[in-house]
Amino acid sequence: MSVLSLISHRRALTAGLPALLAALTLPGLFVPRPAAAHEASCPLCKLPVTQDTAAQDNEVALRYGRKRIEYKCVSCAITDTNRGAYQSGDVTILAPSETKGRPIPVTRTGGKWSAPTGTVFVGVKASHRICQETYRAFTSRAAFDAYVKKNQARLKDARPLTLDQMIAAAK
Repeated sequence: MSVLSLISHRRALTAGLPALLAALTLPGLFVPRPAAAHEASCPLCKLPVTQDTAAQDNEVALRYGRKRIEYKCVSCAITDTNRGAYQSGDVTILAPSETKGRPIPVTRTGGKWSAPTGTVFVGVKASHRICQETYRAFTSRAAFDAYVKKNQARLKDARPLTLDQMIAAAK
């Protein structure tokens, strides 16, 4: 093959490229779609993980090494860390707080659980369909009280739980 025919061959290929791109972007051939929300089922209760809303975060995430696993509520995440593959080793649970975009890290390092000072939990037994509302974390007692007052119908007998009490309740 001569150099001249190689150059003309490349020129023919590249000349067709803009036409091909134009054809692919014509309406009907390429229609951009909005991204769908990431939906998953809770590994423990098998119900769909409640997605975050504009007003509040709901998704609970467990970090175990490089893995990130989503749960429906704090109770499901803690229960799952006390059994099976997550029973040993260091884990971090990112529990939704009263402030959107600021989860509370609940960690187990060397078998010892910890959370930031002042962290309290609500843990009221209810159907797993609403457990994202009845098992939550808060940065303070005042935030807990405000949440319970706002959700009085489902949380009428709620008392603030310490981390140790929440872990015991999740067993």
